[in-house]
Amino acid sequence: MARLVGVAAAVAVAGSVAACGGGASPSRLTWQERNLPVPAGSHAVVQSATWCGRRWYVAGATAGARGNTRPAMWASADGAQWRPVALHPGADYYAERAILTSLGCSRGHVAALGAKPGGAHGNPRVETWHQGGDGSLTAVRAPFEQYGGQDAVSVNRLSGGAAGYLVTGTRVSGAAVWSSPTGRRFILHARAPGLANTGSATTQALDAAWWHGSWTVVGDSSRSSGRLVGTVWSGTGAGPWTPAPLPGGTRLATAERVTVAQTGPVVAGLDDGAIGLWSEGPDGWSLATRFGALRPGATSPAFVSGLARTGGGFAVTWSDGAAFHLATGTASSLSDVPLPTPVDVRGDHTVTVAAHGEHLLLLTDSGRDAHAWLTGD
Repeated sequence: MARLVGVAAAVAVAGSVAACGGGASPSRLTWQERNLPVPAGSHAVVQSATWCGRRWYVAGATAGARGNTRPAMWASADGAQWRPVALHPGADYYAERAILTSLGCSRGHVAALGAKPGGAHGNPRVETWHQGGDGSLTAVRAPFEQYGGQDAVSVNRLSGGAAGYLVTGTRVSGAAVWSSPTGRRFILHARAPGLANTGSATTQALDAAWWHGSWTVVGDSSRSSGRLVGTVWSGTGAGPWTPAPLPGGTRLATAERVTVAQTGPVVAGLDDGAIGLWSEGPDGWSLATRFGALRPGATSPAFVSGLARTGGGFAVTWSDGAAFHLATGTASSLSDVPLPTPVDVRGDHTVTVAAHGEHLLLLTDSGRDAHAWLTGD
């Protein structure tokens, strides 16, 4: 018998949330906590959310008292009632224990990226999951070298678009992508011209979005001078890819998350001691706004953990190195909004956000206490 995690609650959060959509007033944002059913004796682990095929999806895992995990996904057509999605890991030892970390949507079908450390060196064993006609997801078997092996560095996120799905990550040769038109089989594109390392820069790819017939991939380029430059690449598959550095950041800038607005891609990342939001115009990329402040002396990393386009603007979740934050507003003006529950920054803690129309879906996970929150009137 499954039990329900959490108790449904409405939390009114004061603060400026300009242009967050008609579902929230300029001075007040209301959250409804939503229940995610889990097996008795376990708790939810939440990592990623998306709207796809007329329903919400939340992905992560369930964890038992001893820390043993099982992959998990939940779906809801209205954001109020959630049900588990059937997952088929097959006879794969690691897929049976994976945590689903990223979701992508293509043509109304969702795909997932998951991983579980294992083996003699404890390296992540990565797999993707594709959706069948009955709505369930099946793990895709892949050779270990597809995502791991001696050239592996990281596998970061899975994204969806009109052309299918793209996984972004890094190999020894630099930024790399894995592409698939259906989610059933991914092809690795390493050493792609314009995307991989060059003689003067070391690259890594962190996220992607589909825009006007090609992928927009975002990440970083570490220059030989020691400066870290946020970088945007446009292209497909094996390339060639066209790189564009983001302006700003006298010491560092990073491009960590990307979404698509009506006018084109929008990127969020670090800009020296703050969070930056960049947009692309006729004359190239420009820094639209800076907001927030990184915590001096923080011992955990500062990073952008989520970016979503809302009905009237954008929502960004981010770490200042000690605690997670949420900011909402227009591309030129974002303001901090208190979270419905505080979450400090540690290795297994998560705060991220997804959007559909005027509604935001916020995920918070403090390691033992995971929640899904939906904006409402």
